[in-house]
Amino acid sequence: MDSLTQATLGAAVAAAGWHRPLGRKALGWGVALGTQPDLDIVVFPWLDDVQRLYWHRGESHSLLLIIPMALAAGWLVHRVHRGSGLSFARAAIVTWLVFLTHVLIDFFTVYGTQLLAPFTRHGFGSNNLFIIDPFYTVPLLLGCLLFAVWPAGAGRRANVAGLVVSTLYVAWSFGAQAVAERGFQRELARQGIVVTGPAQTAATPLNTVLWRHLAPVEGGFVIGYRSLLDAGGEVRFDFVPQRAELADPWRGSREFAVLEWFSQGLWIAQPGTGNVKIIDLRFGEVRTGPTKSPDEWGHVFAWELDEVGDGGVQLRQLPQAFGDRRAALGAVWRRLRGDRSAW
Repeated sequence: MDSLTQATLGAAVAAAGWHRPLGRKALGWGVALGTQPDLDIVVFPWLDDVQRLYWHRGESHSLLLIIPMALAAGWLVHRVHRGSGLSFARAAIVTWLVFLTHVLIDFFTVYGTQLLAPFTRHGFGSNNLFIIDPFYTVPLLLGCLLFAVWPAGAGRRANVAGLVVSTLYVAWSFGAQAVAERGFQRELARQGIVVTGPAQTAATPLNTVLWRHLAPVEGGFVIGYRSLLDAGGEVRFDFVPQRAELADPWRGSREFAVLEWFSQGLWIAQPGTGNVKIIDLRFGEVRTGPTKSPDEWGHVFAWELDEVGDGGVQLRQLPQAFGDRRAALGAVWRRLRGDRSAW
């Protein structure tokens, strides 16, 4: 999830675990520890684009490796506050919980988290939350702010309430995702669309009411949207051709292999001038109107593969194509409310 959410969640967990020995100082430690797993990006200047995809949300987000990380960081907290009565065991356990909750909310997003790195590079993700969701973050943030300014007892209760509300929101998101998934499956069957592989139902920007379904079919993918506020159950599925043949010259290269791994096979290719653009469809597309064809959509994650030198291949990540953000978010808002004219 976004850095603000991770820092706020870390602060809330630390305040809940260390409110007695550390008081408001727990918030600062929580912010620092909650951000720590994402500091894997500090080595990016020394990595190429291929290595960055393997490294980010890799070892620093592994369920196995956060245990020694928590022991080391917990020892530091214990040593700094050794006169406070904070035991090493409690310092290490709360630090582990901060790291664990960081990894879990990343798992809830579509990006994918290498939970078992370095033993497997598979990106696990449940897709029930968008990477920025104010309905999850605001209760946590409010609880932390009240913990910082209210008297100890009231502040502690406010912080716990923020954690409870945000956790209930996650539970709601799983339920909403299940309802949307059943609706998509019914519509695919009704329309006679044959799915050829694992599909994905994911939350859309800033909410858990409008859901997006991405499913592989013969020759490409279908993409459909369903809001829990839709008046009927019908879903319009747009077909997006994969154009897999465009990637043939790059198959077997290290660069293409990492893109296929990262996208979990949910990619399409578009032609370029002497190169090819590979788009990861999992992250959604930017639509500003119902008449836009798939070739006109903007995309969040896309790369170009170019030939360089004597048969070498260069991978270059393209800038995120959001276009008119206000129009795009306005279209999402209209579609969320059940207005099918948005797209």
